[in-house]
Amino acid sequence: MRNINKLSSGYEVIEFEELDSTMAMMKEMALAGCNIKTAVRAKRQISGRGRHGRVWESPLGNLYFSFLRQSEKNNKNLFAPVFIAALSVAHTIIYVTKNKLVPSIKWPNDILINKSKIAGILIENITIPDKADVLNIGIGINIISNPKEVIYPATNLKKENITISPNEMLNAFFIQFVKINKIFENNGIEMIFEMWNELGHKIGDPVSVKVGSKEIIGKFNGLTKEGALIIIDKLGKKETILAGDVFAI
Repeated sequence: MRNINKLSSGYEVIEFEELDSTMAMMKEMALAGCNIKTAVRAKRQISGRGRHGRVWESPLGNLYFSFLRQSEKNNKNLFAPVFIAALSVAHTIIYVTKNKLVPSIKWPNDILINKSKIAGILIENITIPDKADVLNIGIGINIISNPKEVIYPATNLKKENITISPNEMLNAFFIQFVKINKIFENNGIEMIFEMWNELGHKIGDPVSVKVGSKEIIGKFNGLTKEGALIIIDKLGKKETILAGDVFAI
């Protein structure tokens, strides 16, 4: 069974009781030609996934959804959707908690509260024949529960003394997403990076990055103009990271 919910932000959300994966359903709908302002939400996922193919536990009570965005044509802005999505989740939490919770962002787009992960984001490109590519953006936000057996500590809003429904959270998210996407359109990627820097790692923060089987330990030294992670390792060598798992030390 599914319901259709039209939000004030202009998005139309197709809500399901249960899905294998909101991203799989969103991809199917995108290939069938759905409107770009369509989103899919499931109360429960059977086969939710995170980065690098990891399982994303998806019990009832949390928020799981996917939506579409146009892909960036300019190579300079390829990372833009990653940072826009992360900022949208972070600012949603700030907004709904009335500044009681101010998340930090672990590069590039994990959302943390008190150094524990509260939300995750996964983005994939969809090629549609004879049309421009679109991005399938999947987001999971821990509202009343969180996974226990994970590589990074996790938390949820209930544990942080915040009570909110998944639908309220979803509506607030799209309001923030539209606003932050507009900031990008009007001011460019530099403004998005400035906003990310307010919540992201600080210069000199010790970090460890796992890239495949390789581990790089050093200090955060900012972002490239495209959004890649810059680390100065223990020998003083600069490393530029395009993909990897970041851990605070």
